[in-house]
Amino acid sequence: MNSDQIGQRQDNTGREESGFSQWWHSLPHDLVNVILDWGVVLAVVLLVVVIYVPKAIWAQEDLARDESRRRMTIIQAAEDFYRAISDNYTTDGRFLFQLISQTHDSLIGDTTFIGEQIVYVDGLPNTVDIPEILLIQLDTTFTVSRSVRDTMLDTTYAVALWNEERSVEDTVYINGSKGLSVLLENPAYLRTVDTTHGSHTELLNDYAWFRYRLTEDLLKNPISGLPYNIQLDSTGTVLTISFPESGLNEQRRFLFFKFKALDHGEIIAGEPSWRRSG
Repeated sequence: MNSDQIGQRQDNTGREESGFSQWWHSLPHDLVNVILDWGVVLAVVLLVVVIYVPKAIWAQEDLARDESRRRMTIIQAAEDFYRAISDNYTTDGRFLFQLISQTHDSLIGDTTFIGEQIVYVDGLPNTVDIPEILLIQLDTTFTVSRSVRDTMLDTTYAVALWNEERSVEDTVYINGSKGLSVLLENPAYLRTVDTTHGSHTELLNDYAWFRYRLTEDLLKNPISGLPYNIQLDSTGTVLTISFPESGLNEQRRFLFFKFKALDHGEIIAGEPSWRRSG
């Protein structure tokens, strides 16, 4: 490129810049202010989007991860109960949930439904051996508990007992009528001297607040909708529940950002991988 061509390009650039500058300065002052104001607003909006949208997406990813791990934990708990009543595991999630739900319903309707029993799933009989404690375990597992404060009434009895060694009356204090009934059978009992009433507050776990059903959606990843992988090793004794890998676990958000539901871990032989990794 010779010096004449370079000079011509510089002249053209100068004319373009001069033309834009002339156009800009030719605009009405009010219009210039409006353009500048909207430019500032747009810059602020873009800044907010760049800062806060990724944080919101990360929070959604954390919620999806926690929900996914919760579902895998529920599947593992159902498998543990299934093993307790049948002495083995199953890789059929739908059958697993139906059998445990039917067993739970039967126990709620009849607390004597223990020992060797028949539970029907899809009209087919399944022989199970139900331990006595199973109802309590089911009630406190498939539920969302809450802490509640309950006011407990207290009755304190002052009781006179004869002390044979010292030949005097001793006064003891018993809380509750059960304790008093025991003392009434004691040969040393003389009389009830006084009765006082009071109350105290206890913090209790309310497991009946929200019991949930073992529905089929709990067998699926909340993002992709694909079922979790439930597998047994060659011995049939080591159960693995793992996250279903899929391209559906990535979703575009707000055009420029991407929601990624990465590997949520797995449960092997009852041990969650996220506990091992901290």
